Amino acid sequence: MPGDWNGFYIFACLRPSALLIFHTRYSVFRVLGQVGWLLALLLLAGPAVAAAGAGPKPAPSIAVDSLRRLLTLPQTDYDRVLLLCQVSDQLWTQNTDSAAVYARRALALAQRIHFRSGEGEALNRLGAALRESNLARALEVFQQSLRIAETIHDRALMAQNLRSIGIIYVYLRDQRQGLAYYFRALEIGQQLHDEHREVIELSNIGLAYDLFGQLDSSRIFQERAYALAHRLHTPTNYILYGLGNVARKQGHIAQARIFYRESIVESKKVHHLRSLNFAYVGLATLYQTIGRTDSSIYYARLGCEAAQKNGFLRGVLNASTLLTQDFKRRDFPDSALKYQSLMLVMKDTLFGQEKVMRLQSLNYREQQRAQAAAASQAALRSRYRTYALLAGVVGLLALALLLGRHARQQERAREALEQSLSELKTAQEQLVQREKMAFLGELTAGIAHELQNPLNFVKNFAEVSTDLVDEITGDPRDPSRSTGLEAEILAGLKQNLQKISQHGQRATSIIKGMLEHSRTGTGHRVLTNVNTLVEDSLRLAYQGLQAKEKGFTAQLTTSYAPGLPHVSVVPLDMGRVLINLLTNAFHAVQQRQRQGTDPAYVPEVTVSTHSGPGRVEIRIRDNGTGMSDKVKAKIFQPFYTTKPVGEGTGLGLSLSHDIVTTGHGGTLTVESEEGQGTEFIISLPV
Repeated sequence: MPGDWNGFYIFACLRPSALLIFHTRYSVFRVLGQVGWLLALLLLAGPAVAAAGAGPKPAPSIAVDSLRRLLTLPQTDYDRVLLLCQVSDQLWTQNTDSAAVYARRALALAQRIHFRSGEGEALNRLGAALRESNLARALEVFQQSLRIAETIHDRALMAQNLRSIGIIYVYLRDQRQGLAYYFRALEIGQQLHDEHREVIELSNIGLAYDLFGQLDSSRIFQERAYALAHRLHTPTNYILYGLGNVARKQGHIAQARIFYRESIVESKKVHHLRSLNFAYVGLATLYQTIGRTDSSIYYARLGCEAAQKNGFLRGVLNASTLLTQDFKRRDFPDSALKYQSLMLVMKDTLFGQEKVMRLQSLNYREQQRAQAAAASQAALRSRYRTYALLAGVVGLLALALLLGRHARQQERAREALEQSLSELKTAQEQLVQREKMAFLGELTAGIAHELQNPLNFVKNFAEVSTDLVDEITGDPRDPSRSTGLEAEILAGLKQNLQKISQHGQRATSIIKGMLEHSRTGTGHRVLTNVNTLVEDSLRLAYQGLQAKEKGFTAQLTTSYAPGLPHVSVVPLDMGRVLINLLTNAFHAVQQRQRQGTDPAYVPEVTVSTHSGPGRVEIRIRDNGTGMSDKVKAKIFQPFYTTKPVGEGTGLGLSLSHDIVTTGHGGTLTVESEEGQGTEFIISLPV
């Protein structure tokens, strides 16, 4: 059965003097230590030894002879155990009885010197040799080897035994058990990053799926195994056989024939009689399927001979079964009876009632052992939990003592912390008060600066007006006075009074803006249709500017999102914000129009609304003069304005920003490019 290669490969010689390369779980030189160089010499001498005999020997025979000669040299018993296992590996592909002899020798020596790792290796080799003649005994030996591997934590040996046990369950058509063992072996191989081992496990899983009729799964695993083996330059004889089976069962006869023939060539190349039997029997089955009975008989006989030489009883059973069917079809009763008798002997040897009962008993004992191990683990976990509980109680007592010991220290620390916290709060209050005073100072300075200009104008014009009044109320009998001069003085006086009124209104608007800015807001929020509010504000702002600036026109572009959800706002406050932003937009386009730098310029103000996740956006864009980055950084500061003196207080945008952010929990941002225009974006939560 593929998979029991025991991790051992032989690569063909590329030239007569080439060295035979062994890839095993134990490197020969690492295993044999100081005598490793002797093995190399023997291996190099192999071809010469073979040439001196009656005829050339196959490569495995050369390897076996070299290993046997190495056994005659002085070395440690540990090295000898592993060498005996190597010999058993080599003989397993040729003669299982001889392989069993060397495995038993290795086992006896390992047990005598208490070499647990070597004992596990020897048991695994013995199980592989016994599997064809005594499934029950082989399963028992593999389980013993697996327990040793688990005890010494040898994961590679664990994987090897899991694979070997899986093979037996696949023999017995136990899909669940067989695949479970195979996949556990594959998992360990992947954890060990042993790609050569992965090739074997993947191929075994593919052959198992083939046996259970799951051809697609079989093909997938065989192709994975083939790709990995091709990359590693390892033999693919078993994999090619598996691919041939899948192709044959799926009706791809020509492709299956190619796979079987390639498997035969490679099996002969590495002198692997067991895989050669598989390939011959597969090809014979193919010819039987297409009705070429003579070819089927020919290849079935070759497969039977290869299995008999190897001691591979299952291979003999498969080949004799085919030959019995073929000879019955050709009406050769003597030959059919001969191979039928052989088939029955093989079946009895492999699956006799006594052996099946022993297998069942062995499986039952293994289940009992597993249950007992699980119960022991459960009891151990319970004991650990009890110990943990006791340790926890002791820990709690110790913690209580520590808490009592440090209670007074904690109390003193708490008092110190409270005192520090009190001092910190006092310092914090002082800092806050100082910050408030600083802000108040800045605000007062701003207010004083803004009020100083109109008040200076009022003062100056009042003084001038006083002089004019004194002059006009002077001596009426002064002959130098003329009626024209009096009229001029009265006109100047009237103009001064108008200026005083104008700058007084300017001071009043500043004070009014400050009052509005400091107002906490008493309006009530209501659900408002944003589109309607924006439309009304646009109309009021446009008409208001047209009333002041006769002849001013601008292109109004609106885009209102349909089905916009109602937003909870204070309509009066939000209307003031919109009118302020729209008025600024109209002033910006009017200012650019007055510059007259572009004769084709058309003033345009665009208003749009949008709905987003959990919010509503209002965008007001103009194609006016725009603003620089320096201006944008200060645009929302109180008293900052870009309008000429007397046309703005610098509080409109500051007040709008405060209404949107503080009053409604939204955002007010600006995007602008100098000479291109400005866009204000209001975002309100729904």
